[in-house]
Amino acid sequence: MSKLIVTEIPVSTIDGIRANMQANANSLEQYKVNLTEEQKKSGRTMASGREGLVRLISQIASNNINSLPREHNPADLAGKLTYDGKLEELRQALLRLMEIVAETQLANSIDIMKMADDYASALQISRNNNGSLDLAMREVDDWNSRFGQRNTPTPPQE
Repeated sequence: MSKLIVTEIPVSTIDGIRANMQANANSLEQYKVNLTEEQKKSGRTMASGREGLVRLISQIASNNINSLPREHNPADLAGKLTYDGKLEELRQALLRLMEIVAETQLANSIDIMKMADDYASALQISRNNNGSLDLAMREVDDWNSRFGQRNTPTPPQE
C-alpha cells in the first residue's frame, strides 16, 4: 500500500494558518455570546425549514409597517437575517477548513499505522535472529496483549 500523504504541509504553513486562526478568534472574542445550558435547550431557534417562514414574515412586516406596534421595526428583523447569512458564510468556511484538516489528519494516521505495522512485522521477524530485540519487543508484546485487536477467525459460510 502506498502512502496517502505524498507531500506534507510545511510546518511554516501550518504555523501561519494557526496564527491567523488565533488572530481571527481573538478578533471575534468581543462579540462572543455565552449561552447558559437552559438558554441552549429552551430557546426557539431559526432551525432549517424556519428561515423561509421568517423571511416571509419579514417581507410582510416591511410592507405592512402600520399593522405593527410602534416598538417593532421590520428593519431590525431584516438586519438580523442579513447578519445570520454572514454568520452562515463564516460557519461554512470553517467547516470546509475543518474537513480539510480532519481528512488530512486521518490520511496521515492511516499512513502512520501502516508504517508501524510494517515496522513491527519486520522487527518480529528480525527478533528470531537477534536476541537483543527480544527484550525490546516484549513491551510491544505486552501492549498488543492488553490493547491489540483480537482477530477471531470467521466461521466458513455454508
